[in-house]
Order: sequence, then structure tokens, then C-alpha cells
Amino acid sequence: MLPGVELLLLLLLSPSLLAEISHLPLASNRIILDSTELLQPPLNPDSNAPMPAVKATPVPPQKCPSLQRYRKMLKDIDDLEDLYVDVPVHIALAERQRKRFVLNLNDSTPLTIRFSAPVGRKMYYNQTGNLLRPAAVAPGPGVSVGSLVLPCALPGQYDLFVQARHSGALKVDALAEHPQHDWPLLNATHRIAIRTQNRVRKHEMIVKWDRSKFDYHVMHYCLVIQRLAMNTPRKSFANFCQAVSAFVGQRSMTPSCSGGNPMDLVWGAPPQRERRLNRRQNLHIVCTGKRRQQMLRRLVPRNNYQLDLFGIHQARQNLTFPLASTEVNFNRTQPLALKQQALMQLKIGGQHGKQVYSFKVPQTMLEDEEPFMRHLLIPCSGSEIRVKLLRQRNEVGKTEAFYSPTYIRQKGVTPGERYLMRFEPSNEDEALRAQKVMVALSSEALFRDLPELPQNTSVFNVRTRCNRATIAWNGSPDERELSYCIIVFNLPQRNRSVVDSTNYCMDFVPKRVEHYRNFEWMTCRERQQSPDNIETETILNLMPGSSYLVYVTANLSMGKPLPYQALTLHMASQCLDGSHESFY
Repeated sequence: MLPGVELLLLLLLSPSLLAEISHLPLASNRIILDSTELLQPPLNPDSNAPMPAVKATPVPPQKCPSLQRYRKMLKDIDDLEDLYVDVPVHIALAERQRKRFVLNLNDSTPLTIRFSAPVGRKMYYNQTGNLLRPAAVAPGPGVSVGSLVLPCALPGQYDLFVQARHSGALKVDALAEHPQHDWPLLNATHRIAIRTQNRVRKHEMIVKWDRSKFDYHVMHYCLVIQRLAMNTPRKSFANFCQAVSAFVGQRSMTPSCSGGNPMDLVWGAPPQRERRLNRRQNLHIVCTGKRRQQMLRRLVPRNNYQLDLFGIHQARQNLTFPLASTEVNFNRTQPLALKQQALMQLKIGGQHGKQVYSFKVPQTMLEDEEPFMRHLLIPCSGSEIRVKLLRQRNEVGKTEAFYSPTYIRQKGVTPGERYLMRFEPSNEDEALRAQKVMVALSSEALFRDLPELPQNTSVFNVRTRCNRATIAWNGSPDERELSYCIIVFNLPQRNRSVVDSTNYCMDFVPKRVEHYRNFEWMTCRERQQSPDNIETETILNLMPGSSYLVYVTANLSMGKPLPYQALTLHMASQCLDGSHESFY
């Protein structure tokens, strides 16, 4: 054999070159690492015998500085002491003497390790190079500077390396509790509401909650999301540490040289506006910092989710305590069913500014009468909205845009059938103000507890003088005992928008309306018997140059009052003499 060929074979058979070639992406490059394979006969490509499985080449471990430092400390420090929870250890150490303590935890718990004297210490978790950097405990009686706090210590082995700074006795005490566990406010009543909004088609859920009333300026929040599967039992967490242990336990932990802590999966992730959930896991923990809302994505429809909210006190060594808990059915929400003879306040701001409600025609209609339904619609802010009536996705009626109390009479309805009522703003500008509407339904000619408003609900300004104004309106066609109330609100000069001040959905009961902001004056009286059915009233003691918002309400002896269309009065800034007046 030629000398050059022998040199080439020696280079190809060297271990370093074999390992380098084994990393090549070509599958045909099969490198023989085991010397016994050299004695095997070559494979015949034409035979039908199956090819033996190729053994994976073991990759030499990469150099990890943190792991090397940990192993070096194990070799240098042979003085070992076992540490148990709630069992103090008393030892004597010489100056700069080093000692190793080993603590094994079977369950996740808050952990506090106290030292009676200042010492240098390092803590490692589960025999890896992950150096833990827990918060320090505030010094106190029997607690020196340098004591450690782990708000949530996971199950596993903890190696604590201690180096004495001075000669003397040392007491080491491991407690399965947080140093702030006796904070008095933990036993106080603390009610926080969790609100959710489902977007089932997008597999999204928006979660919002109220602000904590305990030191809200330093309070952070963590949300525990648990999907309640049929084959998986519900997990009840007595504290936040149990939830963290279950969350970390469902994930495969691979050793790394980053020096990170498994708790960094929870604490280290920065707050984000939205989080994607892993559908292969039933438990997730999302920490939001000071933010009190979170967008969750990739949820599974037709499933129930358990939401547990925990507070983290930043000024008390990350003390965690439960704030609220709720269960959410992540499913398509059905339209809200409206009730007969009840004035209900509803929301409009749904998807694309539309909202759908359903109502069912009662079966108790007389056969000799043509069935019908009456709808009373009151836009709360005086914004223009439209209404469409649907039956089995087919449009059976609609209205023009209206901005004041309006009646709709729906003929040809079928008893027992369900209809849908869809609200939508008249344009994009109105969508910003059209947020709520009041609706009442009746299959009778009159509403039982609501007065009847005329077809024209406008209130007219007949005459204004220096400090008075006369208004008029059409009387109610209701033959029941009825009265009217005139309510005046003062419009601030800085508020130039008349519509923004209109609120048809306020409580117009005379005893309660006086407590509203900018209330100025009110009077109530019985109806007047006039041939043209026109009611008038004079408002006194008005200030020149001021603006006023006037409501006229119709009131039954029993039931809720209903408002007419609001009227705005602008008084002249100057009054030359007593005869100065304006007509409209």
C-alpha cells in the first residue's frame, strides 16, 4: 500500500474526525465508531435482509462553566450536613470554613432559610449548575443579614454552600413558610371580580379584573388557567406554589448552561398583551405585572376553564395570596332572551358594533285577535341606532334611524315562535356613543307598568325671557291616572356637546333624580285638561348666559317614568329690559 494511502486511512479513523463527520446532514455518511463493527462482513445491497438500525453517535458533553463550578465545589467541600424543614441545625465553624447543607423537599412550598450569623452562601437546585438567587430576609431577632427566601420552592434537592466569615456558632433554620405569612391583611375580606369576554371564532378570551385594594401600587398579578378536561380531574390549589409545581411538572425540564431557575418559566417571562396557550397542556400560568387584563389565545371551544387570580406583593419578598377565582364556559354565547313587560337596559357594543337579543312570542294570545308585539326602544345617550327584526335568519322588519324613545308595532307574529332583535349604530361615528339601549316588550295594547308616550315626543321651547322659559309638549294618550315631571339640569359652559349630556336611561324617580350631577330644578304636577291635548310649563329662576338640559317625564301612580325627547335651553347673556324676550 502506498504511504499516502496509509496516512489518509489513519486520519479517517481518528476519533475526532469521526465525530466531526457524524454531524454532517448526509444520511449516507455512516461512521463506524465501535471497533467490533470492523470485524462484521460488509452488507450486500442486493439482499433482502433488513438494514440494521444505525446507532446514534453520542455527542461529547459541551463545556458548561456553571456546572463545572458546581462539581468543583462538590469535590472541594466534603463537609456535608443534612438539613430538614423545621429542624434547626447548630454547628461551630472556623473563620472562612466552608460547609455543604443538603435539603430535600417532597412538596412545593414557600421556603425561608435563616442564619444566625453573617455567612457567604450559594444555593443550587437538583444537582445542576442552576444557581438560585433568592431574595434576602430583612434582619431581625435571630435573623442575620444574608438569610434567604424562596417564595415558591419546587420539590427536589437543594444544595446550600456556606462559608463562615468569622469563627463562632451558627444556627441554620429552614422554615416551610413565607416570612410575611402573618401579614394582618391576609385575613381581611378582599373581593375582586373577574370579567371575561369570549371570542370563540378566534379562539380568544379577554380576562379583566379589579385592582387589588392591598397596596395596589406595588401589587403584581399572576393568572392560573386550568382547562377542565373530561378525563382529567380538577386540581384545587391551596396556594400559588402548588400551582407552580403542577405547571412546571407537566413540562420536560432539559439541563441547560444558562444558569436559570425553573421558576423563571413563571417569574422571568415579561408581561405581554397576549399569550398563546399550549393545547397539549391543561395548566398555564401567566404573570401580567401591574396590568389588570390579559388576552388569551388558542383556547379550545366547548370547554370549561378555571381561572385563579393571585396577587404578588413586590415590597414583601414576593408574598403571594389568592384574590379571586371563577369558572368560564368557553362556548358561543346565545343571545340574551328579553322578558315580557320589563324595561331592560342592554348593551349595543358587540362585534362590529352590533348586538343581537332574542324574544319569544307568548302562547296566551286570543285566537280571534291578530297577534302582534309592541317594542319600546330608548337609546340611552340619544345616539342614532337602527333595529332589525329577524326570524330564522330572515328579516321580517326594520326601523329607520332614531335617537329618542320610539315604539315599534310588529304584526303577523306567530305565538310560540322566537324572534331576534339586532341593534346597530346608524354610522361609524355613532358607534362611539351608542353603547346602551333600553327595551320593553308587550303583547298587549299597553305596557302594564309604563306610561304611554305620544307619537311625537318632542318638547318645544315656546318662549324665553331673561330668567324664565316656557316649554310645551304633546300630552300622553294614556287614559290611566298620569302626572308629568319637569327636570332641569345645568350644562357646564365647557361642555359644548348637547348629545353627550343626554341620558334617557337615568333613574327619573323624583326622589332619586335630585342626586344626579348638575341637577338644578324639578317640579311635578297632574295632567291638564286641554282641548288640543297640549301641556305647558314655565321654568323660573334661570341664569342669563347659561345653558340647561330639560327632561319631561310621564309618570304612572305605579311603575317607572318614561322621558320625552330632551330639550336644550340657551339663555341670552344680557337682558336689556323686562320686555326683552324671544319666540320660537
